[in-house]
Amino acid sequence: MSINNESINVEEKQVSSIGFHIKTNHSVNISMGEGLSKNSEEPRASDASNYSPQNFIEGLKEPQESRKRKTGEERSVLFDVSDNRSIDDSVQSHSGAESRTKVAKYDNTTISKVVVQHEDPVSRQNPSEEIVKTTTVSTPSITSTASQNEEKKNSDDATPNYASKVKAVQVSKDRRSPVSDHTTDITKENQFIQMPECDAYFRSLVNLDPIPDAPPIKRLSPRELAQLELSLQIGEKFSDYSNDTTWREDWNGNLQLIDKDIIMNLDELATNPTAKKKTIPFCDWVAKLARHGDDFTGVKLLFSFVYHMEGTPLMAKRILAYYVHRPVSSISERLQCVMEACRRISYDPIVLTHDGWTTVKADVPDGFTGGSFLIGRRLIWEKYEAVVIAFVKDEDIGDLWKCLWIEDFDTFDLEADELLEGMKKWEKIVAKRKTVAVTSKQNRPSNRFEANRNFTVNGIEHGIVLAKSYRSKAGHPWPARIMHVTEVKALGSQIISRRSSSKNEIHVVFLAPFWNGDRNGTGSNPAPATSKYATGPLFEVETIDVSSETILEYPHSVEDGKISITNLQSEFRFLGLPKAAFPRFLDSHRIAMALKTYAKTEIKKFFQSAIDVDATAALTDTHPMSIKTFTFPEALLHLPFEYILSKYPDPAKQKLKSFMEDDTEVTEPIMQLHTILKTITPPNCWGESFVSSSSHPETPVKKVQPLSLPDSKGLTPTMSPTLDVSLRVSSESEKRNLWGIESFASAYLLRHIQPLSNGNVTPLHFLQEGLRKLVKNLNKVVIESEEALVQDLESRKERLASILVQCLSVKGQCEEMLFSTAIPDHLDRLTILKEWRKACERVFKRSIIRLGHVDSGNGVTAVLTDSRCNEHITASGSFERAVRIPAAVKGAKSAGVGSRPSLPLITKIENEYLTLAEEKILPMAHKVSYLKRIKTKVSSLAQDAKGVPLTDGSDGEGGEDTMGSRGSYTAAVTAVATALKAVDMIVGGKCVNAFCAVRPPGHHAGRELHPMNAISNGFCLLNNAAAAALYAASPRSQGGLGLKRVCIIDFDVHHGNGTQDILCSTYDPRFLYVSTHAGGSHINGYEDDAIDDGLRRSPYTNHNEGIYPGRCGDVSPHPGVLNIPLGKKVTPSSLGTSLICQVTPAVEKFDPELIIISAGFDAHVNDPLGMGGLSAEDFGTVTKVICQMALKSCSGRILSILEGGYGIPCCKPLDKDLFLPKNSSDGPQLKWLKLGSDLPDNMEDNMDYLLAKKLDKCHQEGFLECVKEHVRNLAANNNLDSP
Repeated sequence: MSINNESINVEEKQVSSIGFHIKTNHSVNISMGEGLSKNSEEPRASDASNYSPQNFIEGLKEPQESRKRKTGEERSVLFDVSDNRSIDDSVQSHSGAESRTKVAKYDNTTISKVVVQHEDPVSRQNPSEEIVKTTTVSTPSITSTASQNEEKKNSDDATPNYASKVKAVQVSKDRRSPVSDHTTDITKENQFIQMPECDAYFRSLVNLDPIPDAPPIKRLSPRELAQLELSLQIGEKFSDYSNDTTWREDWNGNLQLIDKDIIMNLDELATNPTAKKKTIPFCDWVAKLARHGDDFTGVKLLFSFVYHMEGTPLMAKRILAYYVHRPVSSISERLQCVMEACRRISYDPIVLTHDGWTTVKADVPDGFTGGSFLIGRRLIWEKYEAVVIAFVKDEDIGDLWKCLWIEDFDTFDLEADELLEGMKKWEKIVAKRKTVAVTSKQNRPSNRFEANRNFTVNGIEHGIVLAKSYRSKAGHPWPARIMHVTEVKALGSQIISRRSSSKNEIHVVFLAPFWNGDRNGTGSNPAPATSKYATGPLFEVETIDVSSETILEYPHSVEDGKISITNLQSEFRFLGLPKAAFPRFLDSHRIAMALKTYAKTEIKKFFQSAIDVDATAALTDTHPMSIKTFTFPEALLHLPFEYILSKYPDPAKQKLKSFMEDDTEVTEPIMQLHTILKTITPPNCWGESFVSSSSHPETPVKKVQPLSLPDSKGLTPTMSPTLDVSLRVSSESEKRNLWGIESFASAYLLRHIQPLSNGNVTPLHFLQEGLRKLVKNLNKVVIESEEALVQDLESRKERLASILVQCLSVKGQCEEMLFSTAIPDHLDRLTILKEWRKACERVFKRSIIRLGHVDSGNGVTAVLTDSRCNEHITASGSFERAVRIPAAVKGAKSAGVGSRPSLPLITKIENEYLTLAEEKILPMAHKVSYLKRIKTKVSSLAQDAKGVPLTDGSDGEGGEDTMGSRGSYTAAVTAVATALKAVDMIVGGKCVNAFCAVRPPGHHAGRELHPMNAISNGFCLLNNAAAAALYAASPRSQGGLGLKRVCIIDFDVHHGNGTQDILCSTYDPRFLYVSTHAGGSHINGYEDDAIDDGLRRSPYTNHNEGIYPGRCGDVSPHPGVLNIPLGKKVTPSSLGTSLICQVTPAVEKFDPELIIISAGFDAHVNDPLGMGGLSAEDFGTVTKVICQMALKSCSGRILSILEGGYGIPCCKPLDKDLFLPKNSSDGPQLKWLKLGSDLPDNMEDNMDYLLAKKLDKCHQEGFLECVKEHVRNLAANNNLDSP
């Protein structure tokens, strides 16, 4: 190394001490400090040793504050090899000790030009990049606090391992050069400091104080850029895990990357691509890794990137610089600074003006929309108050207004129709003189940052989804068609929105929307409107953000070619819309199912060439869903749908009854659009005969003349179960051919199981043999039973039970054979399986219909209870009271139970079922140690003990909510035994469905104490539903019933952690557990692993501690569990949407042989838990929907078991000497619920006055009415004659 007058030449050397290898060949200007004379040729002897090559490199790496300066006149520009950037380090101490500031002084123009050649794979797009830094004496001084100028050197260990070749070219300090863009920005910045005019109310809300001066943010070095891209997971290396791996085109879009979801388990995904992604917002991740308030490296790098982007407004730069350098004392304070910076940039009038918006309110309306005249107007959007702050006329999408939520100062953009809707909502509230309650942002789930390019839904290839419109006041999911990108571009509607990147938006066409009813129809001859909801256009285009909140899977299948109007009625009830809107709702699904049918037909007919969806989406700047969706022909989209729908019968005039009446399922065929298109094209449009051809011709099936009266509703002819002699057969040959396999198997199944034309058997011949065996046995039993001179009903029941056992056994055996048998490639194994199950269930149905009796078999709903359940006596004041069973029985009787043979009330369970429960079934469900613990605890109680904790742990905690008495264990075993008997009755054909009015409840009782980290057992001792499921699914060799699949649907307001723990702690293909409940990660908190944090969540409350039993119900760990948390309160809309869109498809796919309902009624609006908003009618609708699932999959077999539900008024007068609050005895006396003979004389119902007063509103509607509606709908859907 040689030292000259003013320069030091560093020869090419290999440097490795700075974290990565750099080859250098520099001529570097350095200032002459101590030990080096400016005019000498050699350094001072005393200090010459300080300038070894290694020390020189180390000196360049030292922090700025440690480098000594002789005078302010000595100045230099150094190129820091360690991070490839030029640093002005002429720093002087500023006068004024109290402020402790330093002044950065820029002198004569000096340029350090560096050519950086990247060898990093991340930066290969620019193999050569010039970085030019310029300082000039004309630049004003910029002051900052001392701590702001103390820049911390980036950790070399955290940098990517890549190499850069750096060449530094010396430029004379006397040489003049044009000022760089960066310096120009600093110079011109003061020209934009003046605040433009804006709305006065807006100014009063937000902080528009001037932003103090701050040092500019330094430009990123190549190394730092690579580090930022690595942190944001940008680059090709991440494309396998995410589609959002590129930079945005505009500065604001890149700033929004502050909320980008970062994948935390990349290593796990690399080894297991099917693993669930664990993500965290970028800003939160940086904060989580930070050690102190100044350790937000990732955020600072992102701010620097945005700061130096072309087009970034100067005021936005000033804001970024100020909040980056602003001193903080904690991590939370730094995080707050980051959020304040992003929020200030989003609404700052200077930034908006620079970006093309106007914040000045016009004196008169501008155009037909009003334009900037609407600035300052108030509105309601997403249920919260907002104000218009700016306006812009966008060339692509028209007028656009920027609005600001008053509660949290977040901004959003609205189009004309949306703004009009929001202002109408505000005016309506003002007119009613109601105050808008402003709640915290945590109470409002935000979907503004949920747009995800990876998001999709099942069935997107058919083009039909459920979507939420921004224009709908109700906000319910509605049938919609996703427009293909080619269709959008052809219409010239490809929108590059200012609201967010178009890559996170899709264009949808809402089908027959009801919310545009105040507009005029667009058809040339619109049909006469049946209501105000049917006066708007039949199709409405809208651009919406893509997220799980706005796009849902379309739940209705089109496989059977029919629309179930009955199911649509049930779905409509949950929406809470006026009945007059139902025709519009029905039309929307008519169109949706017609389009879906057309798409499925065309996809099967034509080969779809594979395309790279992600690449195409990137090229077209659109979301992948717009590529995956089906492309409908233009001719189809222009069919006269209004005219066609006008010819459909009006649902109100059909024999559909009213919404409150019950009837068998009503269906209509799906509109066949491909047939319509064929009929309007030559030669068919000329009047020539139209011959429908099919690529899959049906095999002719021999028709068998039924021996009974025709059954217009069933799939096969039926005979009345009565013993009318006139209907008996007379021919011997007819006796043995009452039915053939053709009566039960579909044409598709017959085609693949019957012998081939050459006489050879098919690989699936065993299905034909199994079905033939079942049908033959059914013919024999039915004929012998009906020809018997003396009808022995008990013998008839036994023979029915025998054939049903055989039916389910053969069904299961052939299923196993089907999976183990090799079949030709052209056969769809799943379709064969589905048709086989249907055929066996038809045999099951026909057996019950023909061999049943008026009080046993088809059309029978049984209610079971036992008085021994009343021996479980809880503490005074507990919600789980003994009167729940008498109230449930009273409610069931109100539905007709016990008044007719088809609704029997069974009040005594045989002891053999208690023995079965205790000795065989309960040890399957619970650990033996747990059963022994509970039994020992109960047996040790005194005879008169009441309300004693039964489930407290070794620490004495966890038993405060689950209390009992000496009879509690017997009561719990009896409850399980009742469920087992009900399963026997259902599978044995004695009833179609059943309801068990038992207690204590059971769905929180797991294999051992406090399952899934719950704080307690939540009133539960033994799990009735899990025990019934295990009994039904256990092989007959082990004492069970041998069913293959059992589904548990739990609509209690709390998650059934015990049931999930017993049946689905690991995946078991026999069980599907479905739970809709209050809760969610935004309430209970987020956790990466399954371990709860020990929050004390009580089943009595839903306060800030979370909702009982905790996080276990917030996620679905495997395909055997479907947990659906619905927020802090279960509402009809949320429950209905989840039931139709999530539960129904999952249950239909699972295809259970028995459905068990954990029937908790504590989500009722009057329940003392206060966690629901459902009515009794809503519970009836839920029951009806589940019954329809069961009728399709398992011949209606449903077992319902009582869980929660505590809305029962006091059933006995309060004691006269009860301590009452002051003056309470002088007021009106509380009513008490009279249960009559259903309430045992010795049963007490003690409670304090406050609880009695809280339950008094349940006289209007409560637990009793919920049970009534539940049982009434079970009874209304027990007819197996319906398809």
